[in-house]
Amino acid sequence: MDAAGTMQSMARRWFPNVYEGWVVVGSSALVTLLIGASFYYGFGVFFTDIIAEFGWSVAATALAFSLRSEIGGLAAPFVGLGIDRYGARRVMIGGVLVAAAGVVGLSYIQSIVQFYAAMIVIAIGSSACGGQAGLAAIATWFDRRRALAMSISTLGGGVAGILVVGIAWLVEEFGWRIALRVLVVGMLLVGVTFSAQIRSRPRAHHQPMDGQDYFEVDGTAAPLGIMWGAPTWEVVRSRTFIFCGLAMIAISFATTGLLVHQVSYIETRLHVPKSAAAFTITIYTMTSIVGRIGLGMLGDRIAKRALIAGCAALIGSGILVLTFATSYWQAVAGIALVAPGFGGTIPLRPAMMAEYFGTKHFGTVSGVASLMNTTGGALGPWTIGLIVDVTGEYLLGWYLAAGVALLAVPLVLLARPPRALIERYRAEAAADEARAGAPPPPLLVE
Repeated sequence: MDAAGTMQSMARRWFPNVYEGWVVVGSSALVTLLIGASFYYGFGVFFTDIIAEFGWSVAATALAFSLRSEIGGLAAPFVGLGIDRYGARRVMIGGVLVAAAGVVGLSYIQSIVQFYAAMIVIAIGSSACGGQAGLAAIATWFDRRRALAMSISTLGGGVAGILVVGIAWLVEEFGWRIALRVLVVGMLLVGVTFSAQIRSRPRAHHQPMDGQDYFEVDGTAAPLGIMWGAPTWEVVRSRTFIFCGLAMIAISFATTGLLVHQVSYIETRLHVPKSAAAFTITIYTMTSIVGRIGLGMLGDRIAKRALIAGCAALIGSGILVLTFATSYWQAVAGIALVAPGFGGTIPLRPAMMAEYFGTKHFGTVSGVASLMNTTGGALGPWTIGLIVDVTGEYLLGWYLAAGVALLAVPLVLLARPPRALIERYRAEAAADEARAGAPPPPLLVE
């Protein structure tokens, strides 16, 4: 057994009476904490320092963050194939190592070409070790409580905002290059250790799905644990997937654009210190926990597309509040309005994908969905940065971001459940189980 397998076995021995799905959830949350602090939220802290050292334009610098998003998105389908073929654990550990190598390279850059190259390496690594692999594994461990489990796993991204203040302090005290090298140490220690605890549910696992036996659906006993799923080629051609993907592009355009430019905007427009501007990232991520947990719990009871539409409305409204802010605390109010909407979309999107299209090919399907999501994430920062270069201010950029976010409301409402597809592939999976000799389940209702 390799070292990663040994660490995984140790985790099962430490928590013998805990449903292993929750161990996977907790480990995924910790890796998400690391990735969120290091790559998603934390990089905004380095923005103005890199511009100050090299004299690059806002658009040219923001383009590197767009490349990070788009390359990560392009890698996502291949990461998904890797998850389905080799398992989430191997993919995540490899991603941590690649991302760490990219951050080391970034700390030594001397030109914009090197800057872009380092961000591309980081994008590939973070795509492999980010939320995609963890959520793909979690989807196989939960059915009735899937949205809740996914929302808990994303809490690491919310708590990550706390670490951004520490990253800002490192940058101010030691410079951005040393700060990046310190991040690498944490990435390797935390990332590899907890990635080793993440795996998809084995077919014959001794614990019942959700840690429970069976539950009642429409008055009949339904077995938990039958893995079903529509083929990826059929999923991506469906009307449901297309509308959902377009909505996610719009939401990601707005939220990623805000996150990349947020610290710089507040620092320069409202004339506050970097640490105070960076603290708004902490507020953003901590407030997003309300959406991650609250909407995640509701997602197991209420139509997920309706909740995502509400999230998009919050995001668009919050950006408009930020646009007209004339004080630090008015800006904070706008950010605190955006954050729950952003946080809610993180567990709801993959939970909706698993509900609509199954878990059999979830890694690949979620990878294609991530590509669409990161397309918006790539366009947002670059477009807003270009508007700043041309107009000298953020006003039009924030108007555009708010409008695009609000466009997601009707788009996601059009993403209705593909009922014929669900019924067909569930029936096929049940028939396969019956042919394999699975005994009929007893009627056990909670």
